[in-house]
Amino acid sequence: MKQSNHTTFRAGLALLGLLALLLAPRADALAAAGTPTLTTLHSFSALSNNVNVDGADPPAAPVQGSDGNFYGTTSLGGAYGNGSVYEITPSGKLTVLWSFTPLGAGTNLDGANPYGSLVQGSDGNFYGTTSLGGANGNGTVFMISGPGVLTPLYSFSAMNAQGINTDGAQPDTCLVQASDGNFYGTAAFGGTSGDGAVFKITPAGTLTLLHSFTGVADGADPEAGLVQGSDGNFYGTTATNGANDHGTVFKITPAGVLTTLHSFSSLTGGIRNSDGADPYASLAIGSDGNFYGTTYDGGAYAFGTVFKITPAGALTTLHSFTSGADGGRLLAGLVLGIDGSFYGTTLGGGGTSNDGTVFKISPSGVLTTLHSFTGADGSHSQASVVQGSDGSFYGTTYFGGDNNKGTVFKLAPAAGSTYALWNNSGQASLWKIPASGSMTSASYGPYAGWTPVALASDTSGNAYILWTTTAGSASVWKLSSSLAITTSQTFGPFSGWTAKSLAVGPDSHVHLLWNGPSNAASIYNIVLGASSTSKAYGPFSGWQAQQIAFDYNNNTHVLWTDSAASEASLWNITSAGVQTSQSLGPFAGWQAISLALAPGGQPRIVWDFPSTKQAAVFTMAPNGTYACQALGPYSGWTPSNLSVNADGDSFLMWTSTSNQLSLFDIGSTGSFASIAYGPYSGWAPIAIAPGP
Repeated sequence: MKQSNHTTFRAGLALLGLLALLLAPRADALAAAGTPTLTTLHSFSALSNNVNVDGADPPAAPVQGSDGNFYGTTSLGGAYGNGSVYEITPSGKLTVLWSFTPLGAGTNLDGANPYGSLVQGSDGNFYGTTSLGGANGNGTVFMISGPGVLTPLYSFSAMNAQGINTDGAQPDTCLVQASDGNFYGTAAFGGTSGDGAVFKITPAGTLTLLHSFTGVADGADPEAGLVQGSDGNFYGTTATNGANDHGTVFKITPAGVLTTLHSFSSLTGGIRNSDGADPYASLAIGSDGNFYGTTYDGGAYAFGTVFKITPAGALTTLHSFTSGADGGRLLAGLVLGIDGSFYGTTLGGGGTSNDGTVFKISPSGVLTTLHSFTGADGSHSQASVVQGSDGSFYGTTYFGGDNNKGTVFKLAPAAGSTYALWNNSGQASLWKIPASGSMTSASYGPYAGWTPVALASDTSGNAYILWTTTAGSASVWKLSSSLAITTSQTFGPFSGWTAKSLAVGPDSHVHLLWNGPSNAASIYNIVLGASSTSKAYGPFSGWQAQQIAFDYNNNTHVLWTDSAASEASLWNITSAGVQTSQSLGPFAGWQAISLALAPGGQPRIVWDFPSTKQAAVFTMAPNGTYACQALGPYSGWTPSNLSVNADGDSFLMWTSTSNQLSLFDIGSTGSFASIAYGPYSGWAPIAIAPGP
């Protein structure tokens, strides 16, 4: 199979024998997790004369680098008291990469007191800003490599007595690398009116002022970073001013043409309104193309809001915080999770100690408090969270922890349930197996001539069953989380074609993979119960499309196999239709049989060695390399299907010749627990999928 931009990786799977875990499937309880679990990964150390070894008061969430570790900043502490850049592993080992140097008469070269997150550029380096320091005391833009070599790229210029300069001053937030390769950001002060600015800076450090806020209709004090919309424009907020002196949401083109989309309304009694007030945080882009954000003040109860705003500026308040169990006062923005919900933190409220919360909110505004900080585990988070490739959320608190200088934390989501599909001569049974508690099930059919062949699920907890006939027909069923049929649609018959696999994208479209004559493939994009479009691929001699999966960016992943040559090819097709592929193998005697995606979108592939009843799970890294875990051999058992649950664990399905099913719950460390079901005479396990 020849595709563009592919890299070939070859490795000897004979090494698997050295890795094999010679454990038979057993009926241990699967890892139970009914609620999210917060772990403090690091408590920053106490200050002595404003300095320490690791930094203090982290204001922003760490970002995950391409190596899997997280990179962040502290606003204070470090070797000179001006903050630090650190690296921390998912298990909590922290390394200081840089301590910002002493100020001389208010200036230095590298800057001081960073308040924004880092961003990893396309070159692999990290880019950020400092709010103070630099050649003129008004902050810097810097680049730092993974090993900790920092390069100052730009020092913001001095301000006159009126707080005016030509480029902005004291940037408090992160940069965004745009599609043109340049970085875009905001400065809270300075500019030609003294009310802040929007700027563009090249990776080499050439800065261009795009807009100076006037402090009138366009707002003032942009404390938040920008996001680039699908239209190529940038969207952001100002914390103050605007038509009613309580901040704005704006759009700005790459050329610097700014449009105010919304001015937050006046406060009744100085504290309440309908839409919130004083937004300090960046916006997040939803899978629906709208923007979601937070405010510090206002709302129905005066403790801030979560809002949705369209690219045209129509704003909807989704939640008004009460400062009770839901928390209150938000300096942090939202992040879109792989489940389609948004996640964030509050500065206060929550439990009895009023130390803030971590929460989840649906696009329709249903809010769930996931954790209330106690002080011992952190306090008063100013930062949003980031979802790691393991499915957990990582963040920081500004205070609290062992020394009240802040923490880095990990919040592992609840595992959720697992759907399992069984077949008995045209009759289907769908099981919903929770991480803890009782299993539920429902049966459908029998339907003469039809066979259930595949299973999928969406982020809302709905399940999808694919039925096929030998004549080339297919039927897709959508079932609710209570296992009730809600929608179905039939396709075909199409002579010579067989429906093979299905998946559901973040836009809720169903994508159906067909195999056709001469090893061609076709992918249907279906609005279930309504319209569908299709695109054909191939034919590719010797290759067959096996399985399809979708990530939260709506990219299509397709697993192709050449069983005769023991090779696989993994395709990535972007929503814009850009197609790349990666070849795997040949691995003599092995066959790639199943594909699933980790929470961060990284593919995981199961390989089967039929002659010895072994399995190998490949976990793909963003750079195209992979880690391999071997399982087996297990006499009488065959690996068949893989799913990944919300907590990032792999669930590997094994079947036996006596109609048994065994599920392996494989954690991030490679350890696993298993549970077996059956035998059930006449019934054969078909597939599994993650559930709510």
